[in-house]
Amino acid sequence: MSADERVGTESRARLVADLALLGGRLALERFHRAQTSMDDAGAIVTEADVTIQEALGCEIARLFPADGLLGEGRREARYAWVLGSINDSHNFARGMPGFAVSVGVLRDRMPFAGAVYDPLARWLFTACAGRGAWLNDRPLRVRSERVRDGGIFSMRSPCAAGVPDYIEAWLRRHRVRRFGSAALHLCYVALGGLDFVHDDCASLWDIAGAAVVLLEAGGVLTMDDGTPVFPITAAQAAGEPIAVLAGHPAAHAEAVRDVRAGGGVPSLSA
Repeated sequence: MSADERVGTESRARLVADLALLGGRLALERFHRAQTSMDDAGAIVTEADVTIQEALGCEIARLFPADGLLGEGRREARYAWVLGSINDSHNFARGMPGFAVSVGVLRDRMPFAGAVYDPLARWLFTACAGRGAWLNDRPLRVRSERVRDGGIFSMRSPCAAGVPDYIEAWLRRHRVRRFGSAALHLCYVALGGLDFVHDDCASLWDIAGAAVVLLEAGGVLTMDDGTPVFPITAAQAAGEPIAVLAGHPAAHAEAVRDVRAGGGVPSLSA
């Protein structure tokens, strides 16, 4: 790696945190007075989403003009920024906690650096590939023990096609928590608070900032059939939903087995 690239990677790792904090400040200024609309896909968009996206995008363009920015049609580049300006807009729009600002950087379509900021709790999760994961000044590490009955997991709802057998089994065996933000759920696995997370309709904007936090804390993130999420595909970069399963290694392995046994995906032995 050249000296220029080393400087660039250090600068990007610092910038993700600065941008997440800036986005959090802008979000708080608009909290409790959110103005909402619906996009073409029927998703909630707040005025804060637009303001934060524009402010953070301008900083990226100013400091790294050759980098890509997903969703804004910038040309393909080795480094691509993914901005989850308000993650979860539903909670934010209703004046509830459980939202965050997520900033992720992909290098060669793989997680490189990320920051997820909860401005109400003042919790800043950060990570850079090969350098560990942090909550503010505290290093993060996932739980290591086997998940037993009474473990804690998170899932997306509603289940449009009905509740799969494996989720029904989890609901009987474990405690479920849903905080709102998909990005925060992944970070809570890195924190050791959640054992695993299942989300059958995540987007790259939901997970890009948190993925490197989880991975650097020793967690596992895959599709729910156990296949890799990264490197991302062109369809995922364009917004195709991603069915993800994340957890500490033992919990993730057990959850993948449950999904396969429950008919969610073909068994490897089939």
